[in-house]
Amino acid sequence: MLRPPRTTGYLLALLAFLAAAPVQASEGEEQPASPATAAPAVAPSAAPAAAPAMQKTSPRRRALAAAGAVVPGALVHGTGHFLLGEGRTGLSLLALEGAGLGLVVGGLGSAAVSGASRRVIAPIVLATVTGAGLFGISLLADVYGVLAPEGGTGSPPLALPWVETQLGLAYVHDPTFAYSAFLVSGMDLRLRSIRLSGSGWFALDDDNARLRAEGAYRFVGPGTPDGPRAADGSFLEIEGALTHHRYTSDAFSITTGEVTLQGRLDLAHIGRTLRGSFAEMGWGVAVEAYRYGRRPFEGNELLIPHFAFGMYLGHEGYPRGEAKVFYEHRHDGYAAGAKITGLGSGVPGHLGLQGRLYASPRWGVLADVQAGSAYVGRLSLLLRPGGSP
Repeated sequence: MLRPPRTTGYLLALLAFLAAAPVQASEGEEQPASPATAAPAVAPSAAPAAAPAMQKTSPRRRALAAAGAVVPGALVHGTGHFLLGEGRTGLSLLALEGAGLGLVVGGLGSAAVSGASRRVIAPIVLATVTGAGLFGISLLADVYGVLAPEGGTGSPPLALPWVETQLGLAYVHDPTFAYSAFLVSGMDLRLRSIRLSGSGWFALDDDNARLRAEGAYRFVGPGTPDGPRAADGSFLEIEGALTHHRYTSDAFSITTGEVTLQGRLDLAHIGRTLRGSFAEMGWGVAVEAYRYGRRPFEGNELLIPHFAFGMYLGHEGYPRGEAKVFYEHRHDGYAAGAKITGLGSGVPGHLGLQGRLYASPRWGVLADVQAGSAYVGRLSLLLRPGGSP
């Protein structure tokens, strides 16, 4: 049974889209009924073939829109869609940019006025990162919407496998530490809305290991095949995790406990040209205990917001997967935080690009790169025992 349309409202609230970009149809499409009266329906991104056909756009106009999405689109988000004739979507993206800029300016201004006091820095950081996320997502969505084929680059899976494993190798370039090569393993176990995950990074050329256990509950969105079928790839979940990182050769260790509220919104809810794309955002807090040698443990608090923009790859059959570009504010991983000079030194986190692609119902690959004060690259083989749902 499909989930009711009110699911979209929850996720719009999560990403601050209720105020900046309300759910709407693109120009030429009929506006949906309110959540109180609308009947359940499959989201456009879940069934692009059944959606109303987009009006044909000439190659010259599409090229003009693509150029406009860059210049002046880098400053005025939505320009590409205005030139493409999708004014409502363009206005939504422009509103997202405005909301993002407002949060960034407000956050940075509050930090300057308060002297970045520890008593108020938490909401300031969360607001600033959220604003940067809305700004970046609206920019990339404008570019995607004018370049993507009709129906989008792909459709989301509406159910997830019960078991997914990974095994691969990673390379870390960090002049501060001796390690560089890692064996990476992991497993996800799912039962309807519950997910249990474990992963390990084990250095092959140093005595260093990072172990992580996660547990998550998904309020809405795709679950296992025996649960209610989702309307699209949007989700909202809460995750708790415990990480232990041993730097044995350097005589210290870090143990971190964290809680994160995170979600994904399929951007087909914003406009039909955005089918096949999605945005992610999450806000979390963590407490870490670190120890040098035999000294007593010392504590520290972390803010771990993140955001991403991505696209689905493939509608039916195989190969099929997704790719995304993301920002992680956390500094406790191998990529750590960005290395910059001046007043902002030590504040920003790291950027990354990740893709996963299944060549068959059982076998796939996962690749990602991250850049902070160190550079990280990983390539893993994925296995879904029993095949896809």
